[in-house]
Amino acid sequence: MPIVNLRPAPLVKSGELNREAIEHYSASQNDPDWMLARRLEALRVFRDTPAPQRSDELWRRVDLSTLKLEQILTAITSNSSSATMPAEVPHPSSASGWVAHVNGTSTGTYLNPELAQQGVVFTDLATAIQQHGDLIQKYLMTECVKVSDSYFAALHGVYLRGGTVLVVPAGVHIKEPLRTLTRMTAWQPDSFTHTLVVLQEGAQATLIEEFTSDPVEGPAGNSSARPPQVLVNGAVEIILGKDSQLDYISLQDWGRNVWNFTTERAHLYESATVHWVLGGLGARFTKTLLEADLLGPKSTALLSGVFFTDSKQQMHIDTQQNHIAPACKSDLLYKVALRDESRTVWRGNIRVFPGAQKSDGYQANRNLQLSPRSRADSIPGLEIEADDVRCTHGATVGQLEEEPMFYMATRGLPEVDARRLMVEGFFAPVIDRIPLEETRERLTSEISRKIG
Repeated sequence: MPIVNLRPAPLVKSGELNREAIEHYSASQNDPDWMLARRLEALRVFRDTPAPQRSDELWRRVDLSTLKLEQILTAITSNSSSATMPAEVPHPSSASGWVAHVNGTSTGTYLNPELAQQGVVFTDLATAIQQHGDLIQKYLMTECVKVSDSYFAALHGVYLRGGTVLVVPAGVHIKEPLRTLTRMTAWQPDSFTHTLVVLQEGAQATLIEEFTSDPVEGPAGNSSARPPQVLVNGAVEIILGKDSQLDYISLQDWGRNVWNFTTERAHLYESATVHWVLGGLGARFTKTLLEADLLGPKSTALLSGVFFTDSKQQMHIDTQQNHIAPACKSDLLYKVALRDESRTVWRGNIRVFPGAQKSDGYQANRNLQLSPRSRADSIPGLEIEADDVRCTHGATVGQLEEEPMFYMATRGLPEVDARRLMVEGFFAPVIDRIPLEETRERLTSEISRKIG
């Protein structure tokens, strides 16, 4: 199948974002002076950074010509819409702590008092900027994700608003999961949520984040009105000190009018471990850049993903496993199911830097096509600059096997139920890695709904 003809176009004119506008925006967020300075520096970088073009390898399979970024940025207002969490998404009572956001504004936070006494910081970004300014200045877009990384990372640095900060002091083990619930109400034009996680030496934690938006309807409930495009431009920064361990689960179910761009990176120091699980179900378009940098010897990155697309959804996931220190391990397993005319592109790379001997890297992308009109592209890659390593990769694209389907039919199982069992079984090895039963059940339920 030929590559879709791409029409490169400037997403927004550099002169349309100016210092005065950003100063006004910063004032509406009650930013301290240092945060305003960060936004203005991001603005400078953004204006100097060319928009993605078809000549860029990471973007050559992406058509951004229909993204009305200029219109979306114009719609950003000084004050976020006020809202409360809906009844069907209650505040979790079993968690060690929770943070809830609507439209970039915190609607509530909780942290177990015992953890607070041990020095754990778990709160929304706006509160962290005001109450833990020195800490945020040290880590916010200075070490992991930087405004110089890309066009969308720079734009995120200009407008970042809302999000979660977790800092766990050395030696503190948080047994029960911490959770965040982030949603947008219908017709909210943007989200610039930011997640910052810092675990100091020997710390352990589990963080589960869920991102959703309301079903889109026209004004006054008129479902025939065409919904506006929505921009989600997020970032995730994970910094893990020596011997620390983080389980991080991120589940995305944005509405079908959302263009979702995220830049996500983890820095792992000596003997640190991250188990990073992504779940992608929603959004009209997703482009995720995810990177694990193994900076300390014997660090480990386990990367798992569950993605299900239907209709005309597109998901583009770019992963990078960087073995910079010796004796590190990375293991990636992403599973994708596709229906209708949807499309997914996974582009993964393992890079072993000079001197990173004894590296052990693996990546696999398994795709299950449920429609002949869907398309899955898998592009694994290896860059090896050391001679004592073990690095392998694999990618598969296939359909439901006829023999198991026939077997279940002979046992009287309807075809739709047989398909559901096959797809759920396909995803089960990844979903079973999620530590919270409630989250596993919710993800399984959403997958079942998409199967139909």
